[in-house]
Amino acid sequence: MGILKTVLIIIAIVFLAIFVIAIINSAYKNLVVPDNQIPIISLDNTVINTTIGTPIFINGSITDDGVILSAVWDQVAGPNSNFTQVDYDLYFTPVTNGTYIFKLEAQDNKQSINEIGVQVIVNKPVVNETKPPVVTPPPPVKPTCSTSQVYNATTNKCDPKPTPPPVVIPAKELKITVVGDVENSASGKLVYEQIKKQNATYDFVLGDLGYASTLSWFKSTYGTLGDKMFCVLGNHESANEDGSSSIQKEALEFCGNSYWIREGPTLFLMLNTNDNQDTLITAYGKILSNSTIMNGVKNVHVNGHKGCATPPDSHHDAGEIQKLCDYIKSKVPTNVKLFYNSAHNHLYSESVGKIYKQIGTGGKSHYTCGTNADFPYCNNVNYGFLLYTIKADGTTTSQFIDYNGKVIH
Repeated sequence: MGILKTVLIIIAIVFLAIFVIAIINSAYKNLVVPDNQIPIISLDNTVINTTIGTPIFINGSITDDGVILSAVWDQVAGPNSNFTQVDYDLYFTPVTNGTYIFKLEAQDNKQSINEIGVQVIVNKPVVNETKPPVVTPPPPVKPTCSTSQVYNATTNKCDPKPTPPPVVIPAKELKITVVGDVENSASGKLVYEQIKKQNATYDFVLGDLGYASTLSWFKSTYGTLGDKMFCVLGNHESANEDGSSSIQKEALEFCGNSYWIREGPTLFLMLNTNDNQDTLITAYGKILSNSTIMNGVKNVHVNGHKGCATPPDSHHDAGEIQKLCDYIKSKVPTNVKLFYNSAHNHLYSESVGKIYKQIGTGGKSHYTCGTNADFPYCNNVNYGFLLYTIKADGTTTSQFIDYNGKVIH
């Protein structure tokens, strides 16, 4: 009996230890904070039963720990609905019996995507074949509608007020600065001061953000430009090239990964060209195939540290991201003008037709210009930045400006 008692005590201790470990693991998991929260989508209804001719209004809301870049309703099944999307809401009036299935997909500025579906079941009104006795109904009492409702005289009901269509803001002229390979050097500080004086619509910094163990100088200069400054990572912020995991983590938190911006007729693609090319192809394939995003686009600017063409100085050639470049070119309609802006090579060069530009003149020592017939202009003397002027109709011009504010080219 003594041995049996001892065995039972040991078994009880083992089960108690397993239970305590499970509680500790559960608590630890609850402490882990995800790097990025997917967009949270809420609908006022996910299953709706209705009849033909009854207007349907589906109210949606989206929250995120970052910025929602796109929110698109799509019909995935059922009869044709000819629905209308306004902001995150969906409207339609069914004219055919059946089950309609829609989904709302949202994407934030860190490429996280979420979606939610809704089912609308439409049936014919039930007809009672037995004729009831004729009863004269009393006159209807007009309901009192709230401020969020509107009276419908036909149905004598309060209908939800339809959301007004979004205000279309006329396209405006844009001033865009582009620079890369910035550094806390005398020339780098002067380049930053000139960019600050431009008071541009957007300031794009294409990687190699200071060549230091932290981003402290970059944050205290370009970082003070606020919400109009957008940056992407260069190879000096990549842990698997000549950066470190700590600087890569800091740069991703400050700049974000690959993302896009639409302003009037111009779409800007901001690429972390250190990333896997197949990953980027999948992400940007969704953007370039989205008719809502691409409607009215006349210019596409591909902005990344590594370039899509080999400049006169081939210290870094275009082969590093050629697969991605070729894919983007194949997806952009032929009537849309493409511009490729990169840094990486520490000079300013410009291709025939001004399509490919290298602007790695933000303050790091220059390379030398070689000879390349495809790039008739190359400057390895001046430090400076690229200034784009984009008119409301999409017409685009550019200037290379040095750190004294002088137009060099």
